Amino acid sequence: MHHAHVDRIVSLEPGRSARALKCVSLRDEALGEHFPGNPVLPGVFLLEALAQTAGVLLWKSTGEQRLAVMASIDRARFLSFARPGDALQLDVEIEEHAGDIARIRGRASCDGRDVAVSRMSFRLVEFESLIAPYYAPAYRQMIATWLGEFPVMSSA
Repeated sequence: MHHAHVDRIVSLEPGRSARALKCVSLRDEALGEHFPGNPVLPGVFLLEALAQTAGVLLWKSTGEQRLAVMASIDRARFLSFARPGDALQLDVEIEEHAGDIARIRGRASCDGRDVAVSRMSFRLVEFESLIAPYYAPAYRQMIATWLGEFPVMSSA
């Protein structure tokens, strides 16, 4: 995934909530142009980070059977800027999950200061209908990496 906006999932309770971290860095491509001399993380990337966190929560909540496809963003508010050096905390909570629809409430914050809040709705689709078999291992590895599930290396 070229646009991975989550660095690590630090807690996850399937069916309920998840918390992730995103460290804003000058190396983030978007900061070079947004805004020259006053770099801030674009709001669309804040929402994408919340959506990716929600996607992992919903993936785990469905027993790794369904992928979350964003259907709508509701009541998004951008309350302050995320700048290089900020460690964003991304909190998502399932408000409603019925069948193949889920509604999530998300909040991005830094040092107790709200940066962005939003509600998002997702359609849950079968994994195989969206991810080609060739890419399935890479998708699963990305999620495992975000969750800190690294293989144990044997010492030989």
